[in-house]
Amino acid sequence: MRLDHLCDADWTYDLIHSVEPSEQGDGALYGQGTGSLTGRLAGQAQWSNAPRLRGDHAHPDARGVIVVPSGRSVLFRLTGLSSLTDGRGVHVLMFQTDDPEHEWLNTVIAVGEGSIDPGRGLLAMRYYECVVDHLPDLPS
Repeated sequence: MRLDHLCDADWTYDLIHSVEPSEQGDGALYGQGTGSLTGRLAGQAQWSNAPRLRGDHAHPDARGVIVVPSGRSVLFRLTGLSSLTDGRGVHVLMFQTDDPEHEWLNTVIAVGEGSIDPGRGLLAMRYYECVVDHLPDLPS
């Protein structure tokens, strides 16, 4: 698989409510925020996230919209795994849009990595488009 740079994103929580993990280790969070994306995918985002908390990790489950420079919108879904102790995060992004300039995103799966500061509600991520380049022959 080839990873082609898609965008860099700065995500900021504007609202956070949480239920800390119990003795069994399960907790929950609800948050809303904004983001700024630069690169092949550029624009301003609004989103909400309801991750599951387990021990010292969060499992993001976010939905949102990116308003691109033309004013059109791209919907997205973000999942992944974030360490709440060492500030590392891995995300998976998928998109849906009817904007002719961005319809190519409808078939993109993107992965991202970056830094997370749970105390300040900030994330700085880099996302890559996953491009299939390994197509072995199938058995006959």
